[in-house]
Amino acid sequence: MKIKIFIIIAIIAFAAIGAAMFVNVSNDHKECSDVTKQITDANGNTVTVKEHICKEKYSF
Repeated sequence: MKIKIFIIIAIIAFAAIGAAMFVNVSNDHKECSDVTKQITDANGNTVTVKEHICKEKYSF
């Protein structure tokens, strides 16, 4: 009985780890880019702003 429970837990853990690895490997962010802008604020200081822009709706 304890061995069956251990095997079921091991299968669930293996499936969860496999799913997490699949998401990390397949989510390569090809549609994302980093944009760096330099703007001047109200005091005349130059401020550098980095923006991460993605065209995809969902990101894992």
